[in-house]
Amino acid sequence: MNFTQLRCFIKAVDNSSFTIAAERMNFSQSAVSKNIKDLENTIGVTLINRGHHRISLTDAGKYFYRVARNVVDDMDYTVAYLQSKRNDPETLLRIGVCDTPLEQSVLPLFLRKLREAGSNLNIQFVFVLNNSIGELLNHHVDLCAIARDDVNVVDDVQFEPLIQGQVVVACPPDSPLAQKKVISLSDLIKQDLFLLDPNSSLNVQVNFQNELINHMGMDHIKFVQDFLAMNIYVRGGWGYGILPNFIADYQATDISYVPIDYHDISPYGIAYMKSFTNESVLKEVITTLNKAITEYLKQKNK
Repeated sequence: MNFTQLRCFIKAVDNSSFTIAAERMNFSQSAVSKNIKDLENTIGVTLINRGHHRISLTDAGKYFYRVARNVVDDMDYTVAYLQSKRNDPETLLRIGVCDTPLEQSVLPLFLRKLREAGSNLNIQFVFVLNNSIGELLNHHVDLCAIARDDVNVVDDVQFEPLIQGQVVVACPPDSPLAQKKVISLSDLIKQDLFLLDPNSSLNVQVNFQNELINHMGMDHIKFVQDFLAMNIYVRGGWGYGILPNFIADYQATDISYVPIDYHDISPYGIAYMKSFTNESVLKEVITTLNKAITEYLKQKNK
C-alpha cells in the first residue's frame, strides 16, 4: 500500500469515475485502475463496485474512504507545513530543570517572551533532579539550570550567571525573625532549623550548610529531603528553613524569606558544554532568560 494508491482511490471516489480521476491526476485510466486494484489486493477487500457508467463504494470501501481521506489530508498538511518551515526551521533545545520555585516562576515568563519575539526555538524541558551535570555531559540536555559551584570542577562546561546567590531564612510570617530586614547568625542560635539533605542538594547549598553547622553545632538542626518538606515544617511553625534564594518560593503568601547577613554564595545560571556551537541560539536563550528574571524580580519586590 502506498500514497499513490490511496490518492487514486480517493480521486476516483470523489469524481465517481476512473476516467475523470485519471485526467485530474494526469495519469492514464489504466494506471488509476491498476493502482486501485493493487490497493484492494493488498487489503484483501473489494472497495469499489465497478459499473458501466459510474462507480460506487462497498460498505468496506465507505469505511476505508473515511480513514484514507484523513491519512492523506494529514500527510498533505504535514508536508506543506514542513515546506513552509524549510527556510525558517525550528531548533529543538533541551533544557534541564530541577523544578524549583524559581524555575516555576521564571520559565513561563521565558516561554511567553520567546513567543512574543516570534522565536523558532522548540523548547523541551527535561527534569534532571540532582544530576544536572551528568545529564549535560551525557548530552541528554543541551543546557541546564544550575549553581556555579556545581560546574567549577568540570573543564568542558561553560557557565552563564543569571541571578546572584544569597542565603535566606524561610520564616512563618508572624514569627519574630520574619519582622527583621536582615537576620544575623547569632539570631539563629538555639532556633530549630531545617536544612536540606546534603545527599540531594546542590554543592553551593552543602557548602554554606557546612559553615552554618561549624558555627552553630547540630543540636537544633534537622535535615529534610527537599524544599517542599522544609516549607511544610515552616508553615507548621516547627522552625525555620535555611536555603539559597534561587530555590525559595517567593510566591508563597504564608512564608516570609529574610536574607542572612552572610557573604554572597555562588550564582545561579545556565550551564552548557563548551562544544555547543549554536551561538545565536545561546544568545537568544540567555538574553530572554535575563529579561524573564528581571520581570520576575520586579514582581517579587512589589
